[in-house]
Amino acid sequence: MAEGAVPKQRAGKRSNHEDNIDLDDSVEVDMMSEAANRRVREKYRDLINSVEVQADGAGHAGLDVHSLHTFVLQANDAFTSVKRPREAAMDAQFLRTCGTLAKLSIESAQSNLAVFKPTEFAQKLKHFVMTGDGDDDDEIDESNDEMDWHRFGRAVSSLYKRAVGIEPIYGALEWQRPKPAPRAAKKQDTEAGPKTKPHEMVSGSTGEERQTEEVTRIYKILDARFKENKKRPLCFFTFVVNPHSFMHTVENLFHTSFLFRDQYAVLTEDENGLPVIAPRQLSSASHTGGVSHQSVISLTKSDWKQIVETFEIKEPMIPPPTNTVKRKC
Repeated sequence: MAEGAVPKQRAGKRSNHEDNIDLDDSVEVDMMSEAANRRVREKYRDLINSVEVQADGAGHAGLDVHSLHTFVLQANDAFTSVKRPREAAMDAQFLRTCGTLAKLSIESAQSNLAVFKPTEFAQKLKHFVMTGDGDDDDEIDESNDEMDWHRFGRAVSSLYKRAVGIEPIYGALEWQRPKPAPRAAKKQDTEAGPKTKPHEMVSGSTGEERQTEEVTRIYKILDARFKENKKRPLCFFTFVVNPHSFMHTVENLFHTSFLFRDQYAVLTEDENGLPVIAPRQLSSASHTGGVSHQSVISLTKSDWKQIVETFEIKEPMIPPPTNTVKRKC
């Protein structure tokens, strides 16, 4: 067993030696990969610094598309060596910076199309009027301050209309007022028929006058009926209702309301609670100092029929008005 133990111990020593060799190899590989990653990071830092320096020099206009394209190609070459998230984060930062600069470049290109730059225009105009031979590549002679404005005038003369020259007039203008044209005489129409005359009104009245006449007529009828009833108040419905015409009943109510308004009539209640009407004497003191009260009465055609049947009205107390208007042609 002793003889067999020796080979096992030697074999174990060889195993440890091999492990040490493998560990050294792994350490060397890690050192080489760390150096490669460091070089990748340095390359990205150089790219970011170069882009920022050129962007600061370009100002608001940003970098041109060709420069950005070159930087992106260099970043693509460096990205092939990226193995860890740290270097990948630097690559993302660089691409974000390039995207911002590209956006500024596009906005600047679009704004330059519509912006007028007075300084640039003045320089081009000065170069145009100071190079007499018309060649844009000629250099300006700083010692000569004369500008060829005639050349400028010939160049822009086709863009404007020519002004009308001034031609003075010798002497005053002779002017006479034109005579008015004679008016043509109107021709009389001899073939026209006889002239028609308007209708003449023999008698008549306006709406307000006729309303006043109707109110006065109803007052006279009320006074006469009051005296016929031995100066006792009359039933209001019997007085105003016309059993033959609903329209005349409405007209009687309308005209009787003016008697109450002007205090020519009095409306009270009898012992049964029914409304009664009586005339008021024009010479009475109560007419001049009294106060009138008015109310709104609603009367439908069914109500009118019911009143006629209830009070047994056969003939109207107020006869219909007669038409006093006559015409003649």
